Amino acid sequence: MFSPALLSPVVATLDGSNLDGDGAESFAQAPTALGQFVTGLIIFGPILGVIAGGVVLFDHGLTILDVILVVVFYALAGHGMTAGFHRLLTHRSFKATRSLKIALAVCGSLGFEGSVNGWVANHRRHHAFTDRPGDPHSPHTVAPGPWSTLRGFFHAHVGWLFQGQMTDEHRWAPDLLEDRDLVVISRLFPFFCALSLALPTGIAWLFTHTLAGALGGLVWGGLVRMFLLHHFTFAVNSACHLWGRQPFQTANGDQARNFAPLFLVSMGENWHNLHHSIPTVARLGVERRQIDSTARLIRILEIVGLASDVRWADAARLDKRRRVVSTSA
Repeated sequence: MFSPALLSPVVATLDGSNLDGDGAESFAQAPTALGQFVTGLIIFGPILGVIAGGVVLFDHGLTILDVILVVVFYALAGHGMTAGFHRLLTHRSFKATRSLKIALAVCGSLGFEGSVNGWVANHRRHHAFTDRPGDPHSPHTVAPGPWSTLRGFFHAHVGWLFQGQMTDEHRWAPDLLEDRDLVVISRLFPFFCALSLALPTGIAWLFTHTLAGALGGLVWGGLVRMFLLHHFTFAVNSACHLWGRQPFQTANGDQARNFAPLFLVSMGENWHNLHHSIPTVARLGVERRQIDSTARLIRILEIVGLASDVRWADAARLDKRRRVVSTSA
């Protein structure tokens, strides 16, 4: 059952249905110059890290510490977003202890993709108006014409971030605004961004005791990791609504698809078609050989008692949502 605190637009994003209407009024707001500058710095700044990493790699090679920092901080921030921001807080796929909820929200905030409450509000609105006006990042809402697919891809990938699309958290995330822990974590988002860069830098300094080592930690565990995490998760908005298979039914022109090449780096979010068919399920990769590391993490958390009431999809429910393939000639 949904909490009485949830308004009808939020309930629609949890049960897989879409809202009527075009939703365009929900994000009509002009972007500010400062907001666009900060967004540009966050999105394009890590490119400098990638360039620096390439130079260092060419001159000195990659150290084991560099690799560990990239992998560990990618996994921490990434699973904080996929298990925490997405499956726990947006769609209520499971219940978490307070300590787990806080830990996942903090880890997700290290990903530089917005405050937890703002992220959830945006994503719930995406589900309510998927691939229609009102969807903040659909590749299918650009004006038709030459290169429309490419323009749609760019819009869904990063372009939407530079437009006036403020989402009303009171409308789309009222339950989160009643949670004191999440309100505090959301307000501390700039601090967690700084921490996201300071931690790998500090760890590298502790292990190497050199300025070069610390800079390596900043470049690899900070900027390169940011760049990779951003664009692999952004690809769920763009690629997963343009290319891939659609084995499950979705509503009202929803174009969510399974884009297999992202299976590892998206932590299972690439099995996007089932997610839009049944948004509350905790495991998105339900077929054989569909790896879903987020679901595996949730299962481990369930076993140790930190997660409960996990919404695992049973075979009967999945079969009910599968598309019927015509066998007629």
